[in-house]
Amino acid sequence: MRLALINEGTYPFVTGGVSTWCHQLVTGLHRHRFHLVAVTGAGSAAPVYAAPNVTGLTSVPVWDRALAPRRPAARRRRRATEAAALLCRGLLTEGRYAAGMFATGLRRLAEISTDGGHPLHGVPVADVLCDAWRVAGRQSTARLTLRAAQSAGSLLEHALRALVAAPPTVDICHAVATGLPALVALATKWRTGTPFVLTEHGVYLRERYLEYSGTLPVPVKAVMTGFYRAVARISYAEAAAVTSVSDFNRGWQLRCGADPAKLFVVPNGVDPDRFPALPSEPAEPTVVWVGRVDPLKDLHTLIEAFQHVYAATPAARLRLVGPVPRGNEEYAAGCRELAGRLGMGGAVAFAGPVGHSREAFATGHVVALSSISEGMPYTVVEAMMCGRATVSTDVGAVAETAGDTGLVVPPRDPTALGAACLELLRNPNRRRSMAASARDRALAHFTLDRMLGAYAHLYADAFS
Repeated sequence: MRLALINEGTYPFVTGGVSTWCHQLVTGLHRHRFHLVAVTGAGSAAPVYAAPNVTGLTSVPVWDRALAPRRPAARRRRRATEAAALLCRGLLTEGRYAAGMFATGLRRLAEISTDGGHPLHGVPVADVLCDAWRVAGRQSTARLTLRAAQSAGSLLEHALRALVAAPPTVDICHAVATGLPALVALATKWRTGTPFVLTEHGVYLRERYLEYSGTLPVPVKAVMTGFYRAVARISYAEAAAVTSVSDFNRGWQLRCGADPAKLFVVPNGVDPDRFPALPSEPAEPTVVWVGRVDPLKDLHTLIEAFQHVYAATPAARLRLVGPVPRGNEEYAAGCRELAGRLGMGGAVAFAGPVGHSREAFATGHVVALSSISEGMPYTVVEAMMCGRATVSTDVGAVAETAGDTGLVVPPRDPTALGAACLELLRNPNRRRSMAASARDRALAHFTLDRMLGAYAHLYADAFS
């Protein structure tokens, strides 16, 4: 079977997280042939993953230069403006006709962009948004200024560039998230009739709410959250099957209008042979974190939490293991500065990436996760499979993944996080008992074979 695997900002250019899942899928289902579609920011980078059954790679740089520098024909501009008006009114309007307006506008923009040009090229997007805002009766709650409309219009223009992507002929598309990957899958379905499967690790819409909170003017936030909410709804409606990694995510999907008959929970899995139980613990009391250095991982809270551990146990160490993605250098520098300012520069090690997460887990007694948003984190599953106790924040599927084999604390609470880490460092019997139970739980519920088998069945059903 030929598949297009569509993701945003991850595989095959970035390691860890969703990229790990993508690579497991591609290499595990080796009888299928995968064409990768990667929605990126701007420019291009060298892939860091390779697989023999990957037949090609299409990059979709939504923040690159304009796709159609020449002025479009008047008829195209008129059609695109009419479609944009429907789309904007649909995303800003409440009521029974809103979803239909948005879907019609989006579909027409997908049809217009088959010439390879930007779907909104030549469209006065700010004026269209201002008109839609007025028609929707939004002026009574917040005023959409021309400047705010221009900002929102720019964000919409770049997001809709995903409609231009043209994967090769395949049997099924697999969008790894709503949002931009789903736009590629929707456009492909409307043009060629190719069915698609949709998977959410985190909840794309929820992550946009978090991303835009406090960073955008209220009207701009309203436009963009309305846009991604409408994209989620139409994606759920058009997909042949919708999967999530947890019941937590499934609940969000249901609230956004997904059909329960289409929803399947497929937990992430790891290969037990690659993550055998660790036989021993290090000499120094150590908390280890593994992941990509990113604001969503909230390393500031973890570093502040470790201050409580360090004050009670001066021999304790914190190891932060993982890469710094491009664009996150300033955040990483802020983490280093915070550790130094709290007087723990010698106790907090920024170890960089490792070849295998098991190597990192071996350097700690406790594996910590401090994220403010997660789907079903591989860090927790892999640590459980290795027989390490975990302390994690209660976000996404973390609590249902760990069960009673790990400690779970509220996000953004350094006192609670530090106290939980200290409890396990000081109590080796409890720590080792939890670690053994964690491995048993991982073997029972989170193996790679279970995950791959589920997707093989979903592909077969979607293609039939």
